[in-house]
Parts: sequence; structure tokens; C-alpha cells
Amino acid sequence: MRATEHSLLEPEIQESPWAYYRACQEQAPVHFSAPINAYVVTRYRDVQHVLEHPEIWANDLLAKAGFSMFQHAEARAILETSGWPRDTRLQSDPPIHRDYRALVAGAFTAGRVRQLAPFIASLAHGLADELAATPECDFIERFAARLPIGVLTRLLGLPAEDAPKIKHWSDAWVEPLSGVISLERELEVAHLGVELQHYLAEWMARKLREPGEDVLTTLASACFPDGRPLPMAEKMGIAEHLIVGGHETVTSALASGLWLLIEHPEAEQALRRDRSLLRGFVEEALRLESPSQGFFRYAERGGEVAGVPIPRGAMVHVRFAAANRDPEQFPDPDRLDLRRKNAGAHMAFSQGEHHCVGAPLARLELTTTFGVLLDRFRRFELAPGAKLRHLPGIALRTLAALPIRSS
Repeated sequence: MRATEHSLLEPEIQESPWAYYRACQEQAPVHFSAPINAYVVTRYRDVQHVLEHPEIWANDLLAKAGFSMFQHAEARAILETSGWPRDTRLQSDPPIHRDYRALVAGAFTAGRVRQLAPFIASLAHGLADELAATPECDFIERFAARLPIGVLTRLLGLPAEDAPKIKHWSDAWVEPLSGVISLERELEVAHLGVELQHYLAEWMARKLREPGEDVLTTLASACFPDGRPLPMAEKMGIAEHLIVGGHETVTSALASGLWLLIEHPEAEQALRRDRSLLRGFVEEALRLESPSQGFFRYAERGGEVAGVPIPRGAMVHVRFAAANRDPEQFPDPDRLDLRRKNAGAHMAFSQGEHHCVGAPLARLELTTTFGVLLDRFRRFELAPGAKLRHLPGIALRTLAALPIRSS
């Protein structure tokens, strides 16, 4: 494969990108890709360099590059006239970013996450019981999509019975990231986004009247260090970011993790013998499948990466998933190694200033869930005739379905 003759927009590469990543690393680790109009960065050390220098490679694409998730102006107008324009302050650059991150970071401290552990375990056991009652089913529909949204509603202080509609809104909210959305569907997504925003606004107003120990209460009353209240558009942007980030990637990781166990029965048996290996398995699943495959940065000024000059104003695409299979960083990178010493150095949660604030919670959800599944079931296998495929898109890697048979 000649790396520069292919791109991340090709369906075959989106479905199975590993050979393409390796070709990029060997032939053109940093190169301009015309189909996505960006420089693609694929080696671990080069991705790390970009992430470590936000003063050059900016993360705030909306403010600095005018980049919007919505491709069509008509969709953007729906939010501007009926809701709140998408605000990305949680994705802004230092030093501004730190004040916004501080507003939510307290909800994800080690102590706060530990407090959620009994709830997560209880939810996982309940879903496992339902799974046992229907031994042949879609694991994503029956389990992987339901656990993280259940945890998220608890964290935000929203009613558990609202989880299905919050999930519906969240699923729609990420569709523009695919890069292959039609105008008609993008308009529908914008209207669904407005529904989510008004739902959140109503609940924030309620939290001001009846505060609780939850993230939405914190956001509803949030102020800057100088006492200025946070504008509603910025509160909305942070809440949307937490909902999408806290649900979509964990759902993907749960599904891809179970798929890895089915594909690697020797790893499953090792985990059944020694549960201390669960943490290593979770890190390897995140490294190998990387729910967040990569995101864009904006060259705020000219620079170079790995000797390749990149002009001011160019877009740069840091490919986390390729970095996670860089043989220079992870020897024998395609192997699932439960005892890999540096597995936790993966970039599934990014690194640096924009390292995912919810990473500790995501890890707890994953380790708890796989422990519960191994306790509850003797084996998993793909349902007869199952043909797996991933949803299209360059940003996220998500199985469309995972038909399984459990016993």
C-alpha cells in the first residue's frame, strides 16, 4: 500500500485502518492529505509533540479556524435562532481552557469517581441479568449503550428514566463528525440538538431552585474566578460535551472490548484465572481499538512536525489510533498483551491539556463491567452469521452492532 494514495475517507480504511496506519508511519508519517485538507500525523512521538504545543497547534477550532461540526449553514442557523450556538470553551486553548476545565474537573476526582463505584457495579449486574435472559442479542443495544448513559444521568443529576431520550440526542449529536452526513439529516440533527439544549436549560433552572450534589447543579451556578456568572451558551457547551464524551466513547470501548475477548479466547481464559489482569486488558482494549481515532488541530503559526513544514492556517489531524499502534512506542503493537508494561501510555484519551477529564470514570466503568461479565457468564461468542462493521466516520470507531450468544 502506498500511503499517500489513500485517505481516511475511504470506507475500507475506516473499517480496517491498521495497514494504512503502518504504511503512513513507514512511508510518510506526516503528510498532507488533500481529501481531508489536513496534514495527517501518525507516529506516537509526533502526535505527542503536537499535543504538547497548543500555542502552535490550537485545539479551539471554532474560535481560531472558524471550523464547525455542522457542514451546512442552514443547520447552524437552527441552533442560532432556536437554541444556543455550539460553544466549545471546554475545547479552548490555555490559559483560558484551564478555568473551564476546573468547572467540571471536581466531578472526576479519584474520590468522586470511587463514590460512583457501587452504583456502576449495581447497574452492570442488572444489565447482565437482562443479558442472561436473552442469550442471543445485540450486545450494544442491550448492554453497552445503556450502562454509560445510566452512569451519566446519575453524574449529571438527571432522572434515570430520561436515559433513553438523552442517548437518542447524544447519538444524533455526533453524526456530523462522520463527515458523510446529508443536509437533510444535518437539519434533523440540529433540531434534535435544540431539543437537548432546552431539556438541559429546564433542568439547570430547576437545579438553581433545588440544588443537588451533581454536575448539572455545579454548571447551573457556575461562575468565573472573578465572580461573573457563566453565560448559558457556555454552560450548554460544557454539558453537551460531557454527555457526548461520557457516553459515546465508553459504549464503543465496551463493545470493542467484548469483541476482543471473543477474538482472543486465550486472553479471556487468562482473565478468568487472574482478575488482576483486568486493568491491563482495559488499557490494551483502549489502545488497540481507540474509540476516538483522531481529531484536528489548527496551525496558529507556521511550524514543522518531523521535519515537515506546516504553514500557518493549515489543519493538522493527529491520529491517536495510529500512534497507539506505533511499533516504536508499543513493541509488537497489534498484539493484545495483558502484561504490556506501558499499555497505559496510549492516547485513547488524548494527552496534555486536553486529556479527557472523564478518563478515570471511563476506566472504572470498563473494569467493573468486564469483571461483572466474566463473573456472570461462562462464555461469549458471535451470533451465527454475524458480520461486523463499523459506523462510517474519521473521528470515532464504533461497531454498528455486536450480535452475540452468551451462556
